[in-house]
Amino acid sequence: MSLRKRIIINAGSNWVSMAVAAVVGLVLVRIILRDLDATGYGVWALLATGLRYPMILERAFVLAINHFVAFYRSDIKELNRFVSASFIILTALAVLTVVAAVLLSFVISDIFSAIPSEFARDARITCILVGITLAFKMLEASFSGTLQGCQYYTNYNSVVITANLLRAVLTIGLLVVWKSIIAVQLAFGITAAISALSMFFVARRSVAGLSINLRLINRKTLQELWRYTSHSIGRSGSSIFMYSTLALLVGRVGTAANVTAYDIASRIPGFVRGFLAATQVVFLPAVSDLWAKGRVKAIKAVVKKGTRISSVLSCALLLLLFVFTEKILALWLKGAVPEGTVWVMRVLIISVLPGGLFEIWLPALVGMGHLRGLTIASIAAALIAILLELVLLRGFVTVPMAPAIALVVVLWAKTGLWLPLYGLQKLGIRPYEYLKDSLYQPLAASLVSITALWALSRVMLRGNVHWMVMLILSTVVVMAIFTAISLRKETADLIVAVRKRFEGKKEN
Repeated sequence: MSLRKRIIINAGSNWVSMAVAAVVGLVLVRIILRDLDATGYGVWALLATGLRYPMILERAFVLAINHFVAFYRSDIKELNRFVSASFIILTALAVLTVVAAVLLSFVISDIFSAIPSEFARDARITCILVGITLAFKMLEASFSGTLQGCQYYTNYNSVVITANLLRAVLTIGLLVVWKSIIAVQLAFGITAAISALSMFFVARRSVAGLSINLRLINRKTLQELWRYTSHSIGRSGSSIFMYSTLALLVGRVGTAANVTAYDIASRIPGFVRGFLAATQVVFLPAVSDLWAKGRVKAIKAVVKKGTRISSVLSCALLLLLFVFTEKILALWLKGAVPEGTVWVMRVLIISVLPGGLFEIWLPALVGMGHLRGLTIASIAAALIAILLELVLLRGFVTVPMAPAIALVVVLWAKTGLWLPLYGLQKLGIRPYEYLKDSLYQPLAASLVSITALWALSRVMLRGNVHWMVMLILSTVVVMAIFTAISLRKETADLIVAVRKRFEGKKEN
């Protein structure tokens, strides 16, 4: 299979998985908010989102195993050596995570002002369940990283999709008989356990010869794995640390209602961020493979193409979300939108945009082994965002707005400015060449789309048109503009391919 076709298939598989996750997540948020009210939802969201620090290790090991499996894909012994080492380490870390959750549960209600006294007991039990859920996710990391490193994204995503659907069924079922934050997290924990087992069996079946063998592990393997993982912890772990800490500070300073407003506002931008990351991460094993073969020119082409496609997707989607934020929230939550959520969500949408434009550089630079600069920048960005939120929480803005503004400032500085400049320098691409080949068309399409949406709103408002009609018309207009300006070649190639296939079937 060609590199281009493999990337398209993997990205498409990730899109389907993210779409299912988004739909399930949006449905569950609405149901949980309805059954637990704003206070109960805020307490659960604080614990489930804010205590995700162990996922720093999970995410780091997924990236590390992804890299080593892609590099040693043709050597099953070396592949098993790294998978076995990661699994043993993650098993120990999973046990420590559960122990830490149990200890934290005794003081959790005293730390956060957002947890009312009547929720103290439920919060303690939920804290332990969150730890168990995270432990299972950590155990799953070795096998999910193996599938991604071998580029079996369809197999990996089949498990993810099944797990999301199962989580929805279990959550809704338990809430019918037990309206409690414990019931919600119990459903998430059961799903995590089943997902971990499923990922193991799918990986064993997909990768011939895959096994966990302690005798293969040696000191050199552990050192090499830790060296790469430590950079991943600093790089991707910094993002998890940043988002979790920003959410915890809201719960520390504000009320459960503040946590609810911020969590709901961050859901849709978070799904968009995940959607873009799912598109971009498929380039990591491809770039690793090209770099190992010394094909630098091919890497430049991949980065340029990836930037353009990711820019088109992010600009078109975020533009529509920003314009229709208020209506989308009202439809999603049946009008019960927490105060201040609309503008917090709009600010968070702005913070997602630099990732859509430039974060393709992250898997590209990781695949080429440029880890130190990425690690230092990620740690610095996380610390600056947290410090900035602490300053803003001193009465400058509302509590839910403080982390949103901090994210805009930090992500635009790091991802929107530093990351592309660093990548251009390392890969030897001139800024003008990169702008012309990758960003000129998406940015031009964005300007034309903004003008077209303004003109459309001026015309349609005179006729008192329903907002759903406006959304459909706006989507058609925006997608048509981006297709005509940014994706002309891809659309023409697709039309030719479909025509040839149709003509071939007609002749047969």
